[in-house]
Amino acid sequence: MNLYLDASALVKRYVDEPSRATVNAAMSEAEVWSMSRVGFVETYRAVWLRSGEAASERFREEWSGFAVIGLDEDIMQRAAALATQFRLRSLDAIHLASASIDGPAGVIVVTWDGRLHAAARALGHATVPERLA
Repeated sequence: MNLYLDASALVKRYVDEPSRATVNAAMSEAEVWSMSRVGFVETYRAVWLRSGEAASERFREEWSGFAVIGLDEDIMQRAAALATQFRLRSLDAIHLASASIDGPAGVIVVTWDGRLHAAARALGHATVPERLA
């Protein structure tokens, strides 16, 4: 199982907040954790602001275990199209384009962002959580 995590999901691994157990369980079952390169900055900053330096350093240490998706021309073009199609914020569009580079089959998008979640489902991705409250 390949999990694509956005920052709204991955932060939960390092910050004590609701749904932390859901993220950790999904990550423990996954064969691959993937994220866009921009997700490093988003996640590091959010973890640092919410839980401090020790938690953000734990994230930094685990980063090498991620399949990092670079920002090439194809990703940027896809992200621009997805941003307008689904009215996504720029970084969310980059995340969705990165998760969808090889199509939705076999890639589970993990996010707690409502618009990104809906767009991922519309493209055919399975999601964690399956539904947002």
